[in-house]
Amino acid sequence: MKNITRTLSSYIVASKYDALPADLRHEGVRAFVNWVGCAAGGVNEDNVRHALAFLLEFNGAPEATVVGRREKLDILNATLINSMSSGALTFNDTHYATVAHPTSPVAAAVMALAERKALSGTEFVHALILGNEIQCRVGNMLCVPPAECQVGWSMAGLVSGIGAAVAAAKVLGLDEAATAAAIGMAANQASGLREAHGTMASQFTPGHSARCGLVSALMAARGFTCSESMLEGPKGFAQAFAQHPNMDVAVEKLGEKFEMSTLAYKPYPCGFVIHPIIDACLEIAQKETLYATHIERIEISVNPLAVQLTDRPAPQNRNQALVSLQHWAVASLLYKAAGIAQVTEAVVHDSIVAALRHKVLVNCSDTIGREAASVRVILDGGRSVAARVQRCRGSAGRPLTDTDLTEKTRGQLLTVFPVAETERILADCWNIEEYSRVDPLCKQLAAVG
Repeated sequence: MKNITRTLSSYIVASKYDALPADLRHEGVRAFVNWVGCAAGGVNEDNVRHALAFLLEFNGAPEATVVGRREKLDILNATLINSMSSGALTFNDTHYATVAHPTSPVAAAVMALAERKALSGTEFVHALILGNEIQCRVGNMLCVPPAECQVGWSMAGLVSGIGAAVAAAKVLGLDEAATAAAIGMAANQASGLREAHGTMASQFTPGHSARCGLVSALMAARGFTCSESMLEGPKGFAQAFAQHPNMDVAVEKLGEKFEMSTLAYKPYPCGFVIHPIIDACLEIAQKETLYATHIERIEISVNPLAVQLTDRPAPQNRNQALVSLQHWAVASLLYKAAGIAQVTEAVVHDSIVAALRHKVLVNCSDTIGREAASVRVILDGGRSVAARVQRCRGSAGRPLTDTDLTEKTRGQLLTVFPVAETERILADCWNIEEYSRVDPLCKQLAAVG
């Protein structure tokens, strides 16, 4: 049996920032810029506000920033909230192979530590890259064939804590044994069910997992131990959460091939499996102005995962609509846009939108990639308009540019920061590698006034 936990720990400890490929280091910066915007954009969502109000009652030393808020939390609670807020609008990055959202927990944990321990910009980005890379590789053990992971498990809940633990272990300078213990303890707390999708609990899962990961690293730093075969052992992580787990992918070409480089940044605030549907619907909407009364039905063909995760023809609220393929198909066709404005409670409960959602017919096939979809709108009289997308916008085949990420992040920052502060934050985040200490930048992310 390969000692995967210890092999990964050895790699983490030995990793040097300057030895990483330049494009990978830049991807780490891109992930951070995207995360900052997502955390700011989601911080005033109801689920985050409820969690923040609760945690303030039990808060410890107020030493860590909450992005977009004036309150300060202890580093454990700040990690939870900043991870939670960055996914509150489902706008966070995605690892396609596992459907994990790597940067949400990792950046939250590293930022919290950065206000407690002197940390340079390159150290920050290095820890972020390692946390993302390892959690994606561990997730691959459950998802890459022949592995089969039950669809009910939340991948974010399973691997978020491991990513946060890895990043925190690197920041804390843990040795191999302690890093393995941190990974093991995080794996021991892995959990989360997709039945929670569309509810407040959905984003709490990765927030809680991120805090568990940070706790694991901090305890390991104080000598707390765990089995060194927690990932690969016969009663360990991979065997518990997958049938036929693919052990080899966790360490295959480690340090040569990087899962981090495959991250997708979302152009739309919804589950990524919906993105090709939106692209196709927007293409149709640009061809012709559609009126709901003239639409007989909307036929959609997608990968089965889209149906498994987002088949919600009658969302009852905004949270459910965020992960409803039917809602986004209709909204994109009628409004010719797919942003926050198209998933307000008013739009979700609009009687015209609601009626049209029930005219969406979905077919799925394993031959259709997760980045692909085809949509056909049949109008009264039998005429139809169709579009096919092979690689949706934001995917590895059509990645968002740095300019796209800047615009996306700017729009979310402006929901909580004035224009001048937004531009200053944007510039500083893109230049994070130049910082000798990042705590001033972290403090800058608190709400002004």
